[in-house]
Amino acid sequence: MNRKKVVTGLAAAFITMIAGQGSAGKPVDVVMWSNGFPSGSHFNLNIHGKKDGYNCDPTSGGGSIFVPEYGDSEIDFVQNKKSSVAELTVHDKCGTFDGDPALVQLPAGEYQVYTRILAKPLKTDESRKVVFYPKLVEACNDTLSALDINGDGVIDLLDLDTDGDGVPDYDIDGNGIVNDTDLALYYDFPDAVDCTDSFLLGTGVVTSGGVFDLDSQELIRSKGNSKAVDVTELFKWSGYACDQTYDTNNNGEIDPGDFGNVDLNGDGNVDEGDLAFYLDMSCTFLNSAWVFDIADLVVYGWDYKNNGAKLVQTRFYPVNTTTFE
Repeated sequence: MNRKKVVTGLAAAFITMIAGQGSAGKPVDVVMWSNGFPSGSHFNLNIHGKKDGYNCDPTSGGGSIFVPEYGDSEIDFVQNKKSSVAELTVHDKCGTFDGDPALVQLPAGEYQVYTRILAKPLKTDESRKVVFYPKLVEACNDTLSALDINGDGVIDLLDLDTDGDGVPDYDIDGNGIVNDTDLALYYDFPDAVDCTDSFLLGTGVVTSGGVFDLDSQELIRSKGNSKAVDVTELFKWSGYACDQTYDTNNNGEIDPGDFGNVDLNGDGNVDEGDLAFYLDMSCTFLNSAWVFDIADLVVYGWDYKNNGAKLVQTRFYPVNTTTFE
């Protein structure tokens, strides 16, 4: 499946404050270990560098993904706020070995992210090295209102009541019984890990000029202990998020055509100043926001450039249960 649907003018939505992780508890103070990682609970992802021709098993599961030891690959991370996923879940562990990016799902929530490069240094003067480049791949909102037939704010079996008698009777799978299986077929957004056309209904747009707080991160494995570094800023994004109604020419981005190329600010020209005026008037500016806050479902990725790294450890520490010293 090709997930690369968003290149400029990314489909997304008005900012919605992120839901807490499913098992939120009292924050716990943590301290840094000597290896650079905090000591608190976390989700762990291991990124293994493999030689050309590696026969990667595409079966989902586990906490590891596999990328070329030398060269370029892609790693996508997805969060779905409507999903009940409680653990880090690897959906596609084969970064470019199978022609697609690796895909990792994180439970809903905000994290502090730390990573380090492991394995022995090279014996030559050349160092093992990786570089991450962050990107916003796609984002979409749930089409809840279209499926909530009875308007009670939730998708449940009562929305399968087609004659209004209070009894669900929309037997989608045709087995003679209307049950949770039919409901899952009717409403599958919580299981979504990308933005299909049906999920894009009612979304907004994100300006292509959005930027990350940190536009790249390099890790080098040299002699001595390898310490983790805080890469949370790779996941912090600034830019405008707009309701789709302001994309009046329906081209997927906000541009001067959306306001009729009119001189909005009265300076005698139609230029970037008018676009900025329109954005300020119509949209919400997100300043260093957790990238997964942009919409109900967001796919965020790394362009991953590897030069000999055999193992990179990345850990995700939930912000709502951890106090960092």
